[in-house]
Amino acid sequence: MKLLVQGDDFGFTKAVTYGIVDAIDNGILRNTGLFANMPSALLAVSFMKDRPEACFGIDFNLVSGPSCSDPADIPSLVDENGQFIRSGVRIHDPRWQTEAGRREMFPWEETYREIRAQYNRFVQLTGRKPGYLHGHSISHEHYREAIRRISEAEGVPFSTDIQEKYGFFNFRTLKTSDKASKNKVFDAADQLNKNPLKLVQDNAELLASQEYVCIGGHPGFVDAELLGLTTLSLERVRDHEMDTSEWIKNWISENNIELITYYDLY
Repeated sequence: MKLLVQGDDFGFTKAVTYGIVDAIDNGILRNTGLFANMPSALLAVSFMKDRPEACFGIDFNLVSGPSCSDPADIPSLVDENGQFIRSGVRIHDPRWQTEAGRREMFPWEETYREIRAQYNRFVQLTGRKPGYLHGHSISHEHYREAIRRISEAEGVPFSTDIQEKYGFFNFRTLKTSDKASKNKVFDAADQLNKNPLKLVQDNAELLASQEYVCIGGHPGFVDAELLGLTTLSLERVRDHEMDTSEWIKNWISENNIELITYYDLY
């Protein structure tokens, strides 16, 4: 079995960044996507050059923090302070329920402009192309179309498409209903009670029988800045726990599971 372990939101905050680096250095994390628009992106980039075992992609973020484009050029995406409109606001807008409404909320020109700007920021900060392209939080038609245009133009795979091409079994399909995350509300008990490591343990035989498996998540540590930026906060320590556990490292070794990156797929 080939196992792709992915942790999103590199550079979201300092704590998230340090948690992801620890999951690479002391765990099984081998793929992570940079939030190029966030202030901590510079800190995140400083860790990249000394970790050739990891594939550093980009997570396109249109719902948290400042934009890379001039806010005046993307008025539908930001508030009066130039900050992206949060996903919790977006999904409760009546327009979100229809394709036409979503396209109106995220106009094509603005969406593509910002996604291209974030891609360019990644290249500017790192001096290289990202290893893969990935979405963040809520997905919609113009968003996916813009990512695919960048993918075709730059020759960098969109995670969704390349996983579909190889027929990946996605770990997320094992998870039970998660109303808090889907509704973008914060529930401390719900997040702390999550146990992705146990989910892997309970389904170890099923996972090991697949040809390609993706275990994704949001590993990281937690700081006050994170609590002010997203409802998905406390559960990051659970994903970090899974990625660094001795059990999962032993399971991979004992079953001759190969840890791969997106670079191995193209």
